Amino acid sequence: MSTNHAASRQPGPAQATRMLVCHFAAGDVRRPLPQVNADWDEVFESICYHRLLGLAHRYLRQRPGPEYPPQWFRDKVEQAYQLGTMQMILRYTKIGRVLAAMTAAGIGCIVLKGPALAYGVYPEPYLRQFGDLDLNVHESDWAAVHHLLLSLGFKADIDSTQPPPKLVPQAITEHLQYWHPEWNLLVEVHYNDFLHAGLISRDVARFWDHTVRVDVKGTCVKSLSLEDHLIHLCAHLHHHNYIRLNWFSDLAFIVSDHGAALDWDYLLETIRIEDAAVGVYYSLYFLQELLGVAVPERVLAALRPAAWRCRLHELFMPKKEILSLQPRPYFISFSFYFRPFLRRLLPDLLIMGRRAEKFHYLGRLLTPPADWLIYHYSLKPSHVYLHYILHPLKFFYHLVADVFGAMRQGIWRSFLRVAGSE
Repeated sequence: MSTNHAASRQPGPAQATRMLVCHFAAGDVRRPLPQVNADWDEVFESICYHRLLGLAHRYLRQRPGPEYPPQWFRDKVEQAYQLGTMQMILRYTKIGRVLAAMTAAGIGCIVLKGPALAYGVYPEPYLRQFGDLDLNVHESDWAAVHHLLLSLGFKADIDSTQPPPKLVPQAITEHLQYWHPEWNLLVEVHYNDFLHAGLISRDVARFWDHTVRVDVKGTCVKSLSLEDHLIHLCAHLHHHNYIRLNWFSDLAFIVSDHGAALDWDYLLETIRIEDAAVGVYYSLYFLQELLGVAVPERVLAALRPAAWRCRLHELFMPKKEILSLQPRPYFISFSFYFRPFLRRLLPDLLIMGRRAEKFHYLGRLLTPPADWLIYHYSLKPSHVYLHYILHPLKFFYHLVADVFGAMRQGIWRSFLRVAGSE
């Protein structure tokens, strides 16, 4: 982010707007709506941005009022919700075809977020609106999934029938995107990437063994257990810099409506195995601060990172930005990858877990296997040996260029300004 861009950032929503959208995001119709002098046009825009039309409509439907909020605002929410619901009905028809085809082909998959939450967690499915279908599959099913989606008319962003070569076995394969131009549907296929860690989960079988069945409009699909879905959603929120409140709403319904059924000890043990406490802790912390929905105190205490991690996390992701609903989208990405250095690799290595595995990955990056070099640089096999010399030079060149580029863009000044304000 350049200095000029940082200086020209638009102010966040007014305090009254923040109060109201967080209130709707909590999904609790028992709470009285805060009586504030709001700019209702801004409130409506924020509700749409945070994908809270369903929850706002439900709240206003169950708590009618003659004057507050104003009737024109209620009508606007009603119209937008009905339009969104019609779009979701059509989207579910297309999604049903994909899920039915996967089932008929015998391909095991886990449905993440969207429809799984709508039918497994929310009190009414159309309260949870979404734009794409996220599926988690085994990497061994790569070719089968690829051919199946192409046969349905999807276009792949990478037309490959096999995974790319890896530096280390734990390296994650970035999700593939399949777009259907006629259905207007995006399918994202993840390969045992449950925690956005940049590495395959340590105990993949643990997630698969604890899946549950959810009926999505007549199609029975696998979904993560409530505990695993909560962990996944927390990691997803943290990875995406807390840019939308509807992801907090997902957590709120799990904790508020299903918290008594959660096995908190299983959840803590899974987080310990995966070394994933940082993302889960901050997501649950912000859930309480923004939406007023709290997990048991012992859970948050068990997850709290060491003080030095908290200090560094505040440097890269200031709490005041999240709480003001003004995070910087993708300014920092807590997900392991070797580029860019300042915005991704360094923050992840300093704060997140699984450091030993990540340093092993980086060491292997300096002397990669031949098939990785051939794939990464689109080489002919006869040219690969020269790149054992050129590759480390290219790697360090890009690293240095990234550091100097970030310095020119004022990224370090942004960090130091935050650190100095504490």
